Formats: sequence, structure tokens, C-alpha cells
Amino acid sequence: MSLNQGGCLCGAVRYAASSTPVRVTYCHCKFCQRATGSAYMVEPIIQKTHFAIISGKPATYAQASEGSGKRVTVNFCSTCGTKLFLDLERFPETVGVYGGTFDDPNWFERTRQVSRHIFLDSALNGTVIPAGFRTFREHAWLNDGTPVEPVIFGQPHAVGSEHLGDLNHPATSFQSSSSESP
Repeated sequence: MSLNQGGCLCGAVRYAASSTPVRVTYCHCKFCQRATGSAYMVEPIIQKTHFAIISGKPATYAQASEGSGKRVTVNFCSTCGTKLFLDLERFPETVGVYGGTFDDPNWFERTRQVSRHIFLDSALNGTVIPAGFRTFREHAWLNDGTPVEPVIFGQPHAVGSEHLGDLNHPATSFQSSSSESP
């Protein structure tokens, strides 16, 4: 496996990932919307044992998650302000990287097998969810670690369309799968 590096805008903080992501999360929660200034965060989840800071030292900002109450720590450059990765108290063995901070943000797969969209209840109207991806109204796991059944749209789905809340609507086909563990 090659080393995939990334860093902040000014170059003061650099990191490297030495493995592919465990999964890729498209997070539509309000926290990620504000943190990215965008509709959602593309977040490759990397095992901490395969992630390292290679130069500089990120500053941190910690806050309790509205959903779980667990600490979320944003690691960012204190010079240019670029957010680089999240430490998640709820998932202490991994980091969630801000996908756009990789030197090559296209190096990791974003297939339906490894990706999921979470917090669709907070997603911006008009956001298009691709067909075949696992989606969740909130998180993919309950606070106690129980997996939530995903909804899989059979065709591209625009958030805010009339049938988002009606999972049995004829225009929305979905499949459930509970083969994942937290």
C-alpha cells in the first residue's frame, strides 16, 4: 500500500494514511455542514494505526456531539485554519479525515460497498443521493452500538422530494441490510 499524504492550505501540518479507508462516510449533519461550509462532509474513516502526522502539530477544538453526547475533536492548522481530521470519542480506533485535504482526494474508493450517507434528516434540500448507497436518517448505529437498518434507494433520490419521509412510496425502492458492525 502506498502512502497517501495530505495537509492544510499553508503546508504547516502534513499527514499520511498508509491504508485504504475502513469506510467512507458522507455526513449530512449540521456539525459537518458548518465545519465544511458545504452541504456535507466526505469523510474517509482511517484506522489510527494507519494514520500519522508527518510534520507540524494540529490545533484542536472539542465539542460534544448533539446525537451521541460523545466528544468530537476537530484537528486543524492554527495558521491557516484548514480542518484536517476528526478524533471521535465514540470510535476511538479511527480518525475521520476531511477528504478534500488529501493531496490526491480521488485516491480512495467511493463505491456503494464502502460508502454510506448519514444524517439525511439534516441534508440540504436538493442534495442528490445516488442509487444503491446505504443511507440513514441519522447515524448508522444507535448510541449503544446497535446497527440501524439502512435504506437503499433504487434510483437517484433528491433530498426534500415529497417521498423522503415515506420509505414505502412506489417511486422509492429500497433494500435493508444489517451485515455491518460498528
